[in-house]
Amino acid sequence: MAPKLPSDIQDALDRLEPALRDAFLEAIDQITNAVRLQQLETLIRAGDIEGAIDALRLEQGFFGPLYEAQRDTYMTGGPLALSGLRIRDPYDGSKFVFSFNGRHDRAERWIREQSSRLITEVIEEQKEQARIVIREAAEAGEHPRDTARAIVGKVDPATGKRAGGILGLDRARRGVFQKVMDAMKTPEGVRDLVTVPRDGSAPYVTLTSVNEATKQRILRAYAKGEAVPAADQAISRKQLRNKLLKDRGDTIARTEALNGLRAGRHEGMEQLVESGAVRRDQVRIRWQATLDSRVRDTHRHLHDQTVRLGEFFNPAAGVFMRYPGDLEHSPGNPKGLAANTIQCRCLAVYRIRNDLMRYED
Repeated sequence: MAPKLPSDIQDALDRLEPALRDAFLEAIDQITNAVRLQQLETLIRAGDIEGAIDALRLEQGFFGPLYEAQRDTYMTGGPLALSGLRIRDPYDGSKFVFSFNGRHDRAERWIREQSSRLITEVIEEQKEQARIVIREAAEAGEHPRDTARAIVGKVDPATGKRAGGILGLDRARRGVFQKVMDAMKTPEGVRDLVTVPRDGSAPYVTLTSVNEATKQRILRAYAKGEAVPAADQAISRKQLRNKLLKDRGDTIARTEALNGLRAGRHEGMEQLVESGAVRRDQVRIRWQATLDSRVRDTHRHLHDQTVRLGEFFNPAAGVFMRYPGDLEHSPGNPKGLAANTIQCRCLAVYRIRNDLMRYED
């Protein structure tokens, strides 16, 4: 049976992941509604792509809730590591009690640097996707206002907020969004979205990331041999974007929540050693993989490998980790690091080798 996350870790993730996702969605919502559409349209018309990007106001300040949510993951992980320890004084058998110092220089540095990394990655990703949309729209001769609305969406009369733009989507999800919205405009495009099984079972929409209501609209149009009606396209633009944006938020949340917990747990062990209660050579770290169909081959091979505190696991060339999800020790291979951390569900299992404890009189 594949190892599962300990119940305390899973309970923490059940709380932290939704908070991270909602913080990401809140930031994108605030940015989208802060954009001045007329200014954006004017800059696009003038061919000033970088000016248009600046007008999107992709600013660090909007991501304050995301910073706090990520900080919470780290501050949750440290106490979890220490609370699960069973270390007793060899003289009187009393249990050692440790506290996690979230104001330690290492802790504050990790929170500051990793939150900055995440927010910077999100901002730069959005800038690049917006640049692509502007360039492609210019080549296609689209009206600047339509281009601006494609990026930030239109105001929904029911909510007073913008909806249906590409802001917040990564490259892959923006590609799905654009493919579906373009295909719905023609009967040929609708057919391209549908797979007809050879066994005679019902046709289905090939792209699994499409929301259910949009799938049904596509299938109805396919059955009639028509394009999706314009009114249905408008509804799907909002619904599909919201589905893909939530998927993006969930991916960020799953990755960052566990990364923060794992980093906090490791810092807890470092602080334990610094307290003098145990020596560094007593601490062992075992890599625990999930061993299901989704586990990376590199992590499957690392399962049950053990190192001492301060030593490294090496899941790939140029990637060095003191624990699963370690983001700090592979500056020379950022792509390899991302390939070994995004949605990784592995965990470090910490053990104190009490048989090595030696006390002087």
